[in-house]
Amino acid sequence: MKNFIKNILICTCAFAVNATYATQITIVNLDGAGEGFNDNTPVLPVGGNTGETIGSQRLKVFQYAAKIWESIIDDDVEIKVDANFDPLTCSSSSAVLGSAGTVNLNRDFTNAPISRTWYPIALANSLAGSDLSSLSDIKATFNVDLDNNNNCLNNTNWYYGLDGNKPWNGLELLQVVMHEIGHGLGFQTFVNLQTGSKFGTPGRNDAYMLNLEDHSLGKTWASLSNSERLASITDSADLHWIGSNVTANIGQYTAGINQGHVRQYAPSSVSSGSSVSHFDSAMSPNELMEPFITSTPEGPGLAIDLMKDIGWQIFSSFVPVLGEISDQTMSGSSSQVEFALKDLDSSSLSFSFDSSNPSLINSSGLSVTGTGRLRVLNITPNTGVVGSALITLNVSDGVNAVSESFQLTTTNSVPIITVISPADGANYILGDTVSFQVAATDTEDGELSENTQWASSIDGELGIGTLINTQLTLGAHSITASITDSGGLTSSTNFLVNVYGDADADGMNDLWELDNFSTLNRDGTGDFDLDGINDLDEYLILIAVPDGDLNRDGVVNVIDILIAQQILNGLKIITPVQLVHGDISPLVNDVSVPDGQFDIGDVMLITKKATN
Repeated sequence: MKNFIKNILICTCAFAVNATYATQITIVNLDGAGEGFNDNTPVLPVGGNTGETIGSQRLKVFQYAAKIWESIIDDDVEIKVDANFDPLTCSSSSAVLGSAGTVNLNRDFTNAPISRTWYPIALANSLAGSDLSSLSDIKATFNVDLDNNNNCLNNTNWYYGLDGNKPWNGLELLQVVMHEIGHGLGFQTFVNLQTGSKFGTPGRNDAYMLNLEDHSLGKTWASLSNSERLASITDSADLHWIGSNVTANIGQYTAGINQGHVRQYAPSSVSSGSSVSHFDSAMSPNELMEPFITSTPEGPGLAIDLMKDIGWQIFSSFVPVLGEISDQTMSGSSSQVEFALKDLDSSSLSFSFDSSNPSLINSSGLSVTGTGRLRVLNITPNTGVVGSALITLNVSDGVNAVSESFQLTTTNSVPIITVISPADGANYILGDTVSFQVAATDTEDGELSENTQWASSIDGELGIGTLINTQLTLGAHSITASITDSGGLTSSTNFLVNVYGDADADGMNDLWELDNFSTLNRDGTGDFDLDGINDLDEYLILIAVPDGDLNRDGVVNVIDILIAQQILNGLKIITPVQLVHGDISPLVNDVSVPDGQFDIGDVMLITKKATN
């Protein structure tokens, strides 16, 4: 992957954005409707980037990159960047990611450190303390073809996250934008790479080349002839940066250093837009301002020191860089929001919070977890409170602090109610016990099942609870289960329960008749299954219980004793229905366990029940 990415060229480029620091870098969007920053293709937020379209995510990457540079350079004059996305060179193996540079140069302005020397306009403005041009300061164009294009780097896409956690087939746009802003701020020479001549007529030095030497000749670039500079442009070992601020901080580097100086990129064949205006590609650890992407540096690195060498004022310590937190609307007990965070000179950060509405949420309901460049804000409003609050997250590294505010709105969600039993359209026989059971939950209140109210369209209120058992009267019942949460929102569900009786007065329950005959036209005298038992007796056997009530009058008395004795003595033939009612022995734990026979044991138990 490293060798593959090394084929991806970064030209002198830059991009920028609105910021909240004293230094201000502003994007001037040059894209037309529906393209570049204005591409409305919907996407999901990623890696701390809250944008919901490709265009807005691109913009937020540039805004974040600009914030990082704003935390570094100390400038009272606004820096404007004309920026857009266009198709640039791209093949299956290599691509130009972007091209950029200063819009203009200036020299001999008020407070110019060195006379007759060209400075990029952003730096010239900063040194002069005023805007020397009505034009923008940097022009940048980025390659739009990287997104969703199989013919461009084999479908390698821009990664718009701010967390440095790009996927295997992604290129981190943030890193490229950081690199390009560096060029626009002055990390570039204006020497003609084809002739070695200085810029202008007559040719004059630029602030960048004043810090270059050809070590083999022992001369600075300012003192070289055109032909000597032209030769130096391709002298990889001997083209050095000799600025004191860069040189003072090279001790950690194990490659890309020669004779106590940083080597500049000087390949044997001149590479327009890359030669001279980058650190050498051999630098180790890798640097942001190398010509090729080889890794993801944590920050500008030595480029900060180079900016000092060419004349920029640099803050003595860097404020934390905090990504945008979008407004949040939530229901429920808690929520989590990702945000980007970066500090170039401190890893020890503290967090505090302000809330405009402590009754909704106070600082105890806010916390930050995670490490590195992507953090998580945990939000826990006070229970049962609905409303809005302006939340401010404050981040401090002990020296500098930054804050980000967003609007939090909490809403009350409707409870969710689910009937477990009975099923919709369930059928019962008159006298059956119906079990009603429900599960009811609420995002804010949690488990609410025990407060469920049950009602019937025929019988009215049935009871309150998670589980109730009751008998219903005849008819088609529309059953309603409802629940109300602490915020006053009610949720309900309806379902049908049918209770059948004997509408045709034939002694058989209508539901049983419909299940077996699909009609109510049979009167009970027939034998539908031809088993020798008429229809009515079939039904009576089904509903019969071993209770000793042989004449089915609802009581066990002396008449049942007489019938039992007659059957036992062979004076009566027991009917199938009587067998079910009369087979009550033996008893197990005082419960009848029928054995399929009618004998003396059954007669004795019937006698006992009748005389008690």
